[in-house]
Amino acid sequence: MMTVKDLFHLSVTKDFSVIAGGNALNKTILSVGILDFEFTEGIQKVRQTAFSPHSLILSSLLFAKQKPESLIDTIKKLIELKVSALAFKPVIFEDLPNEVLNFANEQNFPILRFGGDEFFEDIIFEVMNDIKNRENKHFLQKIMRRLIDEEVSEKQIQSFLQQMSKPFKKYIFGANIHMKESADSQWIHSFFQFESFLKSGIVCTYKQSILILLTDKSQELQFEKILKEWMDLYAIPSEGLTIGYSQVHQTQTELHLAAREAYYARLMAEIEMKSNCNYEQLASERLLIELYRRDAPFANNYVKMYLGPLLEEKADKDLLNTAVTFVLKKSNVKEVADAHYCHPNTIRYRMAKIRQLIEPFGNELVFYENLSAAVKLYLLHQAIKAPTIELESFQK
Repeated sequence: MMTVKDLFHLSVTKDFSVIAGGNALNKTILSVGILDFEFTEGIQKVRQTAFSPHSLILSSLLFAKQKPESLIDTIKKLIELKVSALAFKPVIFEDLPNEVLNFANEQNFPILRFGGDEFFEDIIFEVMNDIKNRENKHFLQKIMRRLIDEEVSEKQIQSFLQQMSKPFKKYIFGANIHMKESADSQWIHSFFQFESFLKSGIVCTYKQSILILLTDKSQELQFEKILKEWMDLYAIPSEGLTIGYSQVHQTQTELHLAAREAYYARLMAEIEMKSNCNYEQLASERLLIELYRRDAPFANNYVKMYLGPLLEEKADKDLLNTAVTFVLKKSNVKEVADAHYCHPNTIRYRMAKIRQLIEPFGNELVFYENLSAAVKLYLLHQAIKAPTIELESFQK
């Protein structure tokens, strides 16, 4: 939802200044109104319905030109109506009386001053357009959550496509993009520049990542190449980004698969510390993804049971970390040793100890298969539920 603070990101209101109520800029804005004479003495009937709750009110304060003492009473009434903020054009009052500002500060009511000669109509149009865009993005987020997390029918998919009112084409391609180390969300906004290219597609956020769905009449479309060209066009660096790509699907019946595969491919890329991953290149990982997606409690219980001795609070943390690296490096002892800055014999000793703790009687091949499945489920849980927490957090 839009807040008072968000006004300063719009082109038409970016030069507004806060003169009171600066501690309440997180108030929601759902609509915009104009204050002319609604609170003038003698106009009684509209006072309780003049403005909607959570609205931004624009005014030149002309009604108070001969009676500045009425300003405090006006602020009181706006607060009673649950208005979020007042923005005034400094044509009658360049500065408001101190008692008005003090009262607004006491009541945590934001008062903003226009930056120049902004027109009311332009402000209303841009603010309402921003509110509409935010509502659309929120709608898309809810839909994507359903497509990825839930089972959906073809009828539900077609209903969603109809609500989008876009000319979607026969085949759909998906990409999920995430910048793991960034606390700044600006990189996310960069990808919304692609909307001009997506007349038959979707770009939206999903769990602090970007989801891009593109449809085309041909299943031979080179989506990865196109995405890279778009990023180059807008000078979006690929450094630090992790990208997952779906397989090509039928839009009308498999929209959910494009979104879901792109998301899980990106998670697997992060788990394996790669910059990108194509879902079609995954093998046994697909089974693990479906197991976790359909029954996460069962998958987590299996992980805790199998890796239990490594997850205990008193366990040697080097053993868990070594087991993870051993799986990610596909049992290449030298690469594991290099990753842990130790001798290969140290890794062999740790792996022998791990095997003794969790599967002492199985043969080596079975042990590696079981360990690989458990570790990947463990990492998948980490990536979905707590992507920024250290490995040891699974113990808690």
